[in-house]
Parts: sequence; structure tokens; C-alpha cells
Amino acid sequence: MTKLELPEVVASTPIEEVDAAVATVLVPYAERGLVQLVGDASDLSDQEPLYAAAAAVIGTGLVMRDVRTVRAGTRMLAAHLLATALRGVVKQLVVRTRPDAAARRGEYQFAPGERRESDFSSFPSGHTAGAVAVARALGRHYPGSHHGWLGLAGAASIVQVLRSKHYVTDVAAGAAIALVAEIAIDRLIRRAERV
Repeated sequence: MTKLELPEVVASTPIEEVDAAVATVLVPYAERGLVQLVGDASDLSDQEPLYAAAAAVIGTGLVMRDVRTVRAGTRMLAAHLLATALRGVVKQLVVRTRPDAAARRGEYQFAPGERRESDFSSFPSGHTAGAVAVARALGRHYPGSHHGWLGLAGAASIVQVLRSKHYVTDVAAGAAIALVAEIAIDRLIRRAERV
């Protein structure tokens, strides 16, 4: 197996320098067994598994005739849909080479623009946007487990950096998008409940 190495990144900001420094350290480990194993587990925070989780919560609430659980699942779904939409808009505006792709291709790009290939859609992290939005939404209905859900979302987000699929700022941007989306959904729901 060839050892992956990040090409030289000409950073335009100190934050991008930090991103490059972290990725340079982690890229050689991206194809190691343990990193791949935790990476596979973190894929539970991808779009389809999160949609399935929200549907399962709604379904469980319907079967149990538990309005709180149905509302929690509905809020999870709405927050995830909005976070995914916002993440998609940003991804269409920014081209950023994923760390592992930059190592394989020997080139790095971070600029305004549009490229549809996954290798150039590092910014922002969709896994993070979805996981954090869903965790926050679920925590609103089950506050006792809020920190646990956010911990799982945070772990899934950190793994994206460890597995060299994202830079630290990609994950931070994904989390910011999640918070905006979930707060917007919360406000919308609160307004609807007042009517």
C-alpha cells in the first residue's frame, strides 16, 4: 500500500494553514484498518441513515401512540432536511478538494466555484450538518439525553477529519449550518404551535 501524503497547500488564511497542518498529519493514516472501521461506523451519520432514524422514531411514536415521540421524529426529519438543503447550497458555491483526494490526486483546491465530483466537495461536512441537526432536534424532546446525542454527533464529525474526508473547518461549517437549520425549525414549530 502506498503511503498517502497531502500535497503542499498554499494557504490563504491562518485557519487554512491549521486545516492543512492537521490533514498533513492525518492523511497517511486514512487507509489504516482502525480508521476505516470507525469511518464506516460514522457513515451512520450520512443522509440516508439519518432519514431512516427519523422515520423509525416517527413510526415508533405512531405504534406506541406517543405524540412526544412522533413530534421528536418529525422535528428530526425537518431539521435534517433543512440542514441538508443548506449544506447543498454551500457545496454548490465552493470547490474544496477532500484531504484524501488531494493526496491521491496531488492537487489541492479551495475556491469559489462548482464541481460535482465528490473529491471536490469537502466544504462543508454533510455528515456533521445532518448529525448535529438531528441530535439537537431530538434533544429538544428528550433533554435528558441531549448531551449524549450531541456527543455521538460530535464523534461522527471528528471521525470525518480523522478519516481525511474533511478538514476541521469543513466540520465547523457543517456544525454551524446544523445549528442554523435546527434553530430555524424550532422557531417555525413554536410559531405553528401558537396558532
